Amino acid sequence: MRLLRYLRGYVTLLVEGKSLERFINMAVSRGIKLWDVTSLGSNRMLLRVRVGAVGALRHIARRTDSRFRVREKRGLFFWLWRMQRRKAFCGGALFFLAALYIFFSFVWAVEVSGTRRIDPVAIRRAAAAAGLKPGVARWRVNEKDIERHLKEQFPTIAWVGVEVKGGKATVRIAEKRLPAPVPTNPAHIVARKAGLIKELLVLEGQPLVKEGDTVLSGQVLISGEVVPGEGESGIVPGRPHYTRAKGIVRARVWYEGYGEALLVERGERVGRRVTVWMVRVAGREFKIQGPERIPYARYRVRVTVKRPLKWRNFGAPVEFINKEFTELVPYEIRRTETQARRLAEKRAWDALRPSLPAEGRVLSKKYVAVPSGRREAIRVRLKVEVLEDIGQLREFKRP
Repeated sequence: MRLLRYLRGYVTLLVEGKSLERFINMAVSRGIKLWDVTSLGSNRMLLRVRVGAVGALRHIARRTDSRFRVREKRGLFFWLWRMQRRKAFCGGALFFLAALYIFFSFVWAVEVSGTRRIDPVAIRRAAAAAGLKPGVARWRVNEKDIERHLKEQFPTIAWVGVEVKGGKATVRIAEKRLPAPVPTNPAHIVARKAGLIKELLVLEGQPLVKEGDTVLSGQVLISGEVVPGEGESGIVPGRPHYTRAKGIVRARVWYEGYGEALLVERGERVGRRVTVWMVRVAGREFKIQGPERIPYARYRVRVTVKRPLKWRNFGAPVEFINKEFTELVPYEIRRTETQARRLAEKRAWDALRPSLPAEGRVLSKKYVAVPSGRREAIRVRLKVEVLEDIGQLREFKRP
């Protein structure tokens, strides 16, 4: 609506007279829309009206024995009328826009992203051979041909995309994932954390623990150094051999978490939101959309500035500003001890859950109240028992 008013043009009038209410009523009855009506006393007021309605208001002013004068003229029509008297400025602005258009009609920089093993310099050379290089006209750049050429030159490329935006061209690369080499070094399976062994399955290597044993973090569970032992017919001859241990070692592991909840909680929560859009030209700001005043007593604001046609340190002197105002509403929550305890238990579980292994299985949960001299909060400690695989590989060198 504000943009439409600006395009049509409007004026701010100072109206004086003893029958201002009659003046307004006659204007409204004739379909003349007035806005931002502000009283300056018993016989004076300010109002805004579109340009085309000024002539009709003169007739109404004579009928109501009132008078008015123009205080301010706003709108595209008045701006163009003022620009007619500043032909040098308009010519310079048009020249600047034409130079800007010509400047961004060429590619001035080529950027390569996404490479890991391929040298970006080699990508730029191949792109230049296909027609993408600094100084080339944008209409001569064929993205599909360049992408096809790069795929032919570099077989390890899985996907390539070429995008020309402004004076910068971006070549995005996604390389093929080569299979990881299979490790052959000997390794032990050691405990990742302390626990009580519940299940033990050995696929490769020599077990050094059994079910029911308590182990510490870093302790060897399945050894990659296999020592010959006793068989049915006595001692088995041979030297120790080394392998990469394989197996599953599940253990009972205990975790602890903590949570608390206030009996009386005070703070601020977010409420409604309003957005104000503005444009800044040569240091001057013009509001495009949004309220005249922020309707909140307490609020926080987030400002986002976008500058179009920006390339490196160069850009047009135009900025689009978005201001988001979020209302802050004070609140107070009173809880019973039962409600506070349930909330504290939930917070303890929420705090502990991210540290639990995804493949683990929860065996038991136990909440224990934490004694406190004060009664402003309920505090609990959570103890969780989990059955999980605690084995991890640790390579070693052969003696």
